[in-house]
Amino acid sequence: MPLNPIQVQGPRLLFLLSRFLDGGIDTVLVEYLRHLSQRGCYRLTLAIATDMGELEVFRSRVPHDVRVVHLVSSPALTRLPQRKIRQKLPLPLKLWNETALQPVRRSIIGRELKRLAREHDVVIDFDCCHYSYLRNVGCRKVAWFHFSFDKLMEQNPRRMKRIGRRLERYDRVVCISQAMLAEGERLFPLLKGKLCLVYNAKDPASLMERASEEVADERIRQPYIIAVERLEESQKDLSTLLRAYQLLRTRHGHTERLYIMGKGRSEQLLRALAKELAVDETVDFLGFYSNPLPWIYRSRMVVHSAKFEGLPTVMIEALQLGKLIVASDCPTGPAEILAHGDAGVLTPVGDAEAMAAAMHRLLTDGELQERIKKGMRKQQYLFSFEATDRQFDRLVKPQ
Repeated sequence: MPLNPIQVQGPRLLFLLSRFLDGGIDTVLVEYLRHLSQRGCYRLTLAIATDMGELEVFRSRVPHDVRVVHLVSSPALTRLPQRKIRQKLPLPLKLWNETALQPVRRSIIGRELKRLAREHDVVIDFDCCHYSYLRNVGCRKVAWFHFSFDKLMEQNPRRMKRIGRRLERYDRVVCISQAMLAEGERLFPLLKGKLCLVYNAKDPASLMERASEEVADERIRQPYIIAVERLEESQKDLSTLLRAYQLLRTRHGHTERLYIMGKGRSEQLLRALAKELAVDETVDFLGFYSNPLPWIYRSRMVVHSAKFEGLPTVMIEALQLGKLIVASDCPTGPAEILAHGDAGVLTPVGDAEAMAAAMHRLLTDGELQERIKKGMRKQQYLFSFEATDRQFDRLVKPQ
């Protein structure tokens, strides 16, 4: 049972999030809040910049002893941001939202954050979207960075350099993989003393409990391979997975279905590609599930195909559940999660033939499966809260 917040006497932590949606960052934050609540060492507040209403699908999983505050909650100011998630805004509404409403929202967020910060000992900017608001905040400030510095620099050098300068305002900057930490130290020498590594962690017992939930959908009882990702080809690479799946069936003779779980703007493009490749009859787009774990747990294999990452949450969940994993070796995260190939199979980014061959081998080679499972057991500890609690405590309770 969560502790009553009055009973907790530890440091007061304020977690900041710009929007509370259904992405990887959101799920990681929920796991931290649940674990910290169970530990009972901290008084916890979650501040969400913009109220996203029913789109906050993980809201029910936030522990009751975590105080939740929406900085901007007026329907007049939140209606368009919510609509923008569901569909593209017409140009007049987009301009109205950005030029008229956004300055009002920013003013409210700045005022409310300044007030909240005075009530807390540490502010944790969990999606690194609050640089400008925290400039004059006096308490300890921590930024939590979730993506490859190199890839973001490659996409938008000017913006990334600006972010690098703003990160200097924080006392510590968390990187979620060793590769990301090395990128940050190389690109931003002035941050070297502030950068630190904290892996995203999972509680194995809680994962297994949620993975054991019953699912009424009969498709879960068929042999299948699964990918759980946002359907956004700007970062993910499900088109390569679809091509690899076609080869898995035509070249290697496999009959497992492919389930793709998630939603995003590239869904129609991916559906069209599945039809073009003549695999649309055996590929199921399942949509979004707030709890994908039963599907992961009952799959024959988890495949993760992306162009770049931070530290893919679904891969950590699959690792903790002991599932066979094939992943593209993109920056950053997959190689560290899979122990550079000892706990899963890595393939070059965008290489459908290599991915198909890896999937076939891992599904059929018993000796390889045993070696991989042995490697998994060593990795599971690294991504558990037992391993990361000390790192987190040092982060928020400096000596």
